[in-house]
Amino acid sequence: MIIELPRALRFIARHFAGTRKFFAEQYMPGSITACRFEDVTYPFDAGVMDGKRLIALAAGAIEAEEIALARKYLTADDVVVEFGSGLGIAAARVHRAIHPKAHFCFEANPVAAAYSRHLFTLNHMQIDVDQRALGNGSTSQFYAANDYILSSFDAPKDTKHFTKIEIPTVSLATIIKEKNPTAIFCDIEGAENEFLPPKDLQNVEKVIIELHPSHYGMQGVQQIKDRFAKHGFLAVEQRQDTYCFLRR
Repeated sequence: MIIELPRALRFIARHFAGTRKFFAEQYMPGSITACRFEDVTYPFDAGVMDGKRLIALAAGAIEAEEIALARKYLTADDVVVEFGSGLGIAAARVHRAIHPKAHFCFEANPVAAAYSRHLFTLNHMQIDVDQRALGNGSTSQFYAANDYILSSFDAPKDTKHFTKIEIPTVSLATIIKEKNPTAIFCDIEGAENEFLPPKDLQNVEKVIIELHPSHYGMQGVQQIKDRFAKHGFLAVEQRQDTYCFLRR
């Protein structure tokens, strides 16, 4: 069974997070297999989501700021590279909306990468998933949270339920050379401060990136913005901590 929320309930669940548990109890019988939103079907996988998160997906509430900016500025002419694609939620909605020329996702967490591959196959999307992290090209320790959300290069502080694994990394310069992207879509939990140098973004015209002041403070955010400006990128729009930079 696939659930698809009525428009009014989507609005409520999107803007009032406290209602999602109630909706999950009402809309999720034992036979539920997926939810659907904006022509994307998200399979229900208890290993990476609970009922509340499935309702959030059905309401379009997850990664809404990043998706809104990507749909506004990316086009069908773009070659998109996404770092930290997670479960592929944003990738799927953006891909469906703009139908980019090519779409590549990099995700370090093997559980999230596996779900996203299933998601893209289910929805007949040609999106390549590479289970590596953005880094310096060496093997690195990575902390994979059991629910995937807090996974990062740093040990999670808000959960004890994680596994330390070793993952291969790939440098930005290498990816730019191999994929020749025109657009970058990035959410890598603070690692952007070290591993996404704007000087390496040859031929990239658009960068949509979530910055993380909790990792490096507002001074670090400003330093990142200054680096982008120094290399010809203008911050044209901000939604919460997500920024869109366009090359001048």
